[in-house]
Formats: sequence, structure tokens, C-alpha cells
Amino acid sequence: MRIGTKVTNPGDFRTRVTLKKRMVVEGTGGFQTPSLIPLAMVWAKWVNVHGSEAWAASSMNAMRAATVTIRYRDDIDETCVVVLDGNNYEITSMDDIQQRHEYIELKLQLIRSG
Repeated sequence: MRIGTKVTNPGDFRTRVTLKKRMVVEGTGGFQTPSLIPLAMVWAKWVNVHGSEAWAASSMNAMRAATVTIRYRDDIDETCVVVLDGNNYEITSMDDIQQRHEYIELKLQLIRSG
């Protein structure tokens, strides 16, 4: 399989993640509350940042940053959340690789609770 000019092993897409969309849900009494609505479960290539990327991420106060590659989806954007092992990660940037609508590379950081 190719991603642009790079040959990629399909076996690298072995991490199952959940994509969630942020929505405002109206509850009882008309009160609106922010909520995460499951969008899809997808296979991903998950790479934790290391080396110079880790230094750059820590300078921006990113906590447990990662780079994730998934198949292209037109229903996700920077407001979506990626869930792995019960941890929510926010998307800090996304790249439709070479504008081919085949794969999307997502830069993530852990959402701090509290």
C-alpha cells in the first residue's frame, strides 16, 4: 500500500480508536450540555511522539502527544476527539496527505481532565 510516494505496511494500522464528535445536546428543562457523540471506530497507525517532536510538543505544553494516521473520512474535523483506552485526545492539526483523500494524519494531545 502506498501513502503518497511511501510504501506502507497495512499491518501498521493495528490500533483500534473511536472517533467522537462534539455536540451540544438539549437536556430536560431545555438546558444545553456539551457532549461527545460516537462517530465511528476505525483502525489507525498510532505513533507516540519522540525525539525532537517530543521536545517541540512539550514546549507547547502538549501532554502525551501522538501522530495518528487513518483512512480518509470527510466527516471529521479539528473539533472531533480521538479515544484510545478510555483516554480522550484532541486533534491539534490534521493533514489530508497530498490532498488525495486517501489518508489523514492527525496530530493529537491528551485532554487533561479537570
